[in-house]
Amino acid sequence: MRPVPSAGSIHQAVRWRTRLQLILNLNRSRVALAFAVLLAFVSLFLPLWSLGQTVGNDRAISSFSWTYVTTDGYRSGAWTGSQTLPYSSSQFSFRSVAGVLSNAYIVDLVFLIVLAVVLALYSIEYSRTMPTVSLLILSVIVVGAALFALFYPIIGIPAAATTDMGTFTIRGFWGAMSDPPADWSWGPGTGWWLVLFSVVLGVLGTILPYIKSIQAMPHAPKAARPPA
Repeated sequence: MRPVPSAGSIHQAVRWRTRLQLILNLNRSRVALAFAVLLAFVSLFLPLWSLGQTVGNDRAISSFSWTYVTTDGYRSGAWTGSQTLPYSSSQFSFRSVAGVLSNAYIVDLVFLIVLAVVLALYSIEYSRTMPTVSLLILSVIVVGAALFALFYPIIGIPAAATTDMGTFTIRGFWGAMSDPPADWSWGPGTGWWLVLFSVVLGVLGTILPYIKSIQAMPHAPKAARPPA
């Protein structure tokens, strides 16, 4: 006859299985957070927004980075050269856009630091026994920083670009319109797309341990009803 396991051994087995699930979950979280940190870091060196102008067969695309703008020229689809201007240059005219972008990159840097701190916390022994409330607080902080980093340029750049253009209204973070003799188009740069992917990975990597911690919480046994 096979021996019946005691209540203590069953409880110990459940505890170890819960810890194993949390460790496996944290490993997936660390991978997601590591990629999020990498993407956020690379985005700091890439343009967040671009503005294109087409006049006849000539087209110029200006890509706005943290401290400078790079304008690539095209004629009949062929690249004709590029020019880079720092925002401090007297020839640079998009001062309001530069101010918003400077703030946006600082917000992205703060988001990067938050992700790096969370990754460090999830990489130490304490993370394996981190209380559910602490995981919730980390999740709220990361989600808040992520949304701010993602939407700040979306909200701030159109109004700033409208101020700098002066002749028409930039409606939205991306779009197009005609203002003869030029056709204009604008939209997010490569850096913003990397921020978007970083936000998705960072939020998933942070909240996954919290969700698993909730699922692993022991449920209180239902109280037995007294006999009638």
